Amino acid sequence: MSMKTNASLLPRKTILIALVLLAALGVGIPQQMKLNQELRALAEARGERIDLDARVAAATAALAGVREELRAEKGSRKQVMGAVAEAEQAMVKVSPESRWAVAPANLPDWNAESPYVWLRKEMLPKLPVEVFTKNGELQPEVAMVLAASGSQQGALNAKLTRLLGDFHELQVAKAQRIDEHPPGIAGEEGIKVTVRVEPLREEGGRLKQEFEAALSDELGAQRADMLTQTAESWLDSQFSQFGMEPMIISMIRHPDGSLNVSIKSGGSSMFTSGRRSIEQNIPAHLLPMFAEVLEQKDSASASQPVK
Repeated sequence: MSMKTNASLLPRKTILIALVLLAALGVGIPQQMKLNQELRALAEARGERIDLDARVAAATAALAGVREELRAEKGSRKQVMGAVAEAEQAMVKVSPESRWAVAPANLPDWNAESPYVWLRKEMLPKLPVEVFTKNGELQPEVAMVLAASGSQQGALNAKLTRLLGDFHELQVAKAQRIDEHPPGIAGEEGIKVTVRVEPLREEGGRLKQEFEAALSDELGAQRADMLTQTAESWLDSQFSQFGMEPMIISMIRHPDGSLNVSIKSGGSSMFTSGRRSIEQNIPAHLLPMFAEVLEQKDSASASQPVK
């Protein structure tokens, strides 16, 4: 009876042991797999750290090399600057003006000891400078600032005065005396002269272009552009003021000898008095048309007794 019982229990024990082993394997295999993954990740991290340490070491060595080169460059620069300073001091003893030969690092610059003022070129057109004379010549001071040679000035002035003179001749040919005086003068007592100058649209535009082209031909595009920007209002008054509507100039000499002038051009008008103001505001080539008023003014002044 006992032998049969033991024999029947043996397969059951075997099955139980197998089940226990299978359960242990079911629990242990995933843990082992997880452990293996963690070991691989740790090995990769160690590898990355070793690589990073190598890169840091290389970068540190490179930085040290750069710092050493920088120290060497600073030393060389100091030596060069010292040599330059010594050379400048020696040059100043020989030629005092040489200390101002190099532009300062920052512009504009004002140095009380320097005979020069340093400006950038684009600042020049913004300065209120009278660029041309009344007959169209380039002002000598402006030519000097632009470093124009004597031959350039001579050739340029010959062209400019000719072109402006041509336009003035056209104006005189288009000007005529009229009997319609402006309200500010019509009702006044005295000798009156009113002149109407017809517009010269095409001629004015053409001669203005030739005037600007002459600047470019003699001085180059850069200096010519600077001049046309600076003298923009002057160019317009000389060549474009009469482009749209006629200009009406009226002058009167009162019985007491005083002079008044009315000038209307386009939408603008002006009323002035006095001989000096007249000569400043009426173009010189048109003044002969007012000789009747001006000559009588001069005669009246000359006849006054000296006190």
